[in-house]
Amino acid sequence: MEVLPSMKAVFCGICVAMLMFVNAQAANTPDEQPFIYTTSYEATTWQGHVKAYPIGMNGVSETAQWDAADLIPPWQARRILTAGEGTVARTLPFEWPHMDDVKKSILSSEDVLQYLRGNDALEIGHGVGRFRDREGKLGDIINSSPLYVGVSDSAYQLLPATEGGGSYRQFVDSKSQRRAMLYVGANDGMLHGFDAISGVERTAFIPHAIFEHLPLLSDIDYAHRLFVDGQITAGDAYLGKSGSAAWKTILLGSTGAAAKSMFAIDVSDPEAQISALLWQKSAEDDGQGLPDEDMGYLLGEAFAIRLRNGSWVALYGNGYQSEKQRAVMLLVDLVSGRLIKKLVAGAVDSAIPNGLGTPALVFNQRREASTAYAGDLLGSLWKFDLSASEPERWQVAFDGRPLFVAADSGGKMQSLMRQALLDHHPQGGAMIMFGAGKTEDDARSKSQTASLYGILEKPGAVPATSRSQLQKQTLTESDADTGKWQLTSNTVNWSRQGGWYIDLPAKVGQVVGKLQIIDGVLWALTYSSSTEKSYLIAIDFTTGGATAEAALDDFPQDVSMLEVAVSAVTPAFITLPDGRRQVAIRGRDGGLQALDLNPATRRPIRTWRQLPVPLNSVGPS
Repeated sequence: MEVLPSMKAVFCGICVAMLMFVNAQAANTPDEQPFIYTTSYEATTWQGHVKAYPIGMNGVSETAQWDAADLIPPWQARRILTAGEGTVARTLPFEWPHMDDVKKSILSSEDVLQYLRGNDALEIGHGVGRFRDREGKLGDIINSSPLYVGVSDSAYQLLPATEGGGSYRQFVDSKSQRRAMLYVGANDGMLHGFDAISGVERTAFIPHAIFEHLPLLSDIDYAHRLFVDGQITAGDAYLGKSGSAAWKTILLGSTGAAAKSMFAIDVSDPEAQISALLWQKSAEDDGQGLPDEDMGYLLGEAFAIRLRNGSWVALYGNGYQSEKQRAVMLLVDLVSGRLIKKLVAGAVDSAIPNGLGTPALVFNQRREASTAYAGDLLGSLWKFDLSASEPERWQVAFDGRPLFVAADSGGKMQSLMRQALLDHHPQGGAMIMFGAGKTEDDARSKSQTASLYGILEKPGAVPATSRSQLQKQTLTESDADTGKWQLTSNTVNWSRQGGWYIDLPAKVGQVVGKLQIIDGVLWALTYSSSTEKSYLIAIDFTTGGATAEAALDDFPQDVSMLEVAVSAVTPAFITLPDGRRQVAIRGRDGGLQALDLNPATRRPIRTWRQLPVPLNSVGPS
């Protein structure tokens, strides 16, 4: 029996209400996704791996079904494209006849191009070669995380019919007919697109910003460097002129720490994709032929979103080491890349370098972004008001002051470049949770304590602005041999305290990947480069204290943190066919460690698991 249209509207309304904070979270693994994907690399050969571990009746398999590194097509058959130079977005087949004089000069010879495509005939190991030997054709994957693009649903059906709402359900249904894809950036100079089921490479893209460095990869004395090292996201958008607009799936990616650049690609049709480059921009060329002194190294994510005025934009923080050294939220047109608005957060002091991290978003009932939260290098958490229809009224909230300033117990500011997590709090309002401090790439924070924070923001109330207004919770090691830790359960006095914080012991390291909430439990993963250890923490997000029930099955209730496989990638949460839930730790070596969640913590359904945010993460893989 078909659901009545009136009931569909009710269900859609519930869906959207529950999705208020969806882009601020790393969602469960999509139901349709048959694998947990891991990436790893070999530091001696700089070969990369993308492995797929099947999700079966009894959990995640301990054996990978395939490694995409073994499934790269013959070099002559690979579909590799690169971006042309200039303000006009265009792609070229990465083949010698299609290279212009500038690109040919950079590559120096067709032999170099063929080597980069995967031809190993001229590698020195063959006796007659002059190029670097490779163990495989897939380069190392360090900071880029695999992005699964399948049958995602962003609940845009409540938009006006003339603005895409009337056709969105049909678009979502059509996704089941298209090939599921897995995208990841590698330091062989390419964004790779693999068939998510078979692992075979279907396409690859070389961004213009790193093209000039490609010949280095063939050098027999190659000194490792980064190429396509950034995070990637994908989102649906209704693009085009009135009367001819259509739904598209747009991928946003960056070159990470390799170059100050990003790009947008239409990946709606996997059989003809990556030729549909929408735009590319860099610090040297903003896509309009002008430099952008606010673009830094983009180690975080950008998001394709709709705003209240009906425009579709890419929204992102400006990252690290921009020319102007200030913290800036950027909004650019999703189709053209043209700048719409820059929102500068805080005072500018060229002597104190700053930059803005990954935003967390809040949406209204029509799935239009109304608010963004983002932290900066200097420890400030900013709130951006995007609720107005006019771009000139978009602004930094609180009259340009930060919502919160993170500092450790010694008063040292703690970097806030990782994405915050938002969720509804029983007290009302939004709980804003984030890891802070001790970034591995920031010399100023090497001796600094890292922390976890939870700040409550309620309408009409003044939120806490520093840790002195928060309740402290403390981690204590209970069993050093097994890596088990206990967490206090101190009561938060909401009449005078605005949240909680946890200082992470030095051996625990810092928060990596994304925070996640599953059945009311806040999960965080840590990594310490000095001890080469990782820990998984389970927290009652409402108080910052220990959970009422043991979060993991077969573990004592008083264990809140456990040493796990060394990892810096967001854990994957899955629901098995029998209803059991597992958390999969994706090890740095490419392996998996699966742990069962305690069924006693299971809550009634309060979100729709069928509406996944793409599985991705921040940090080394």
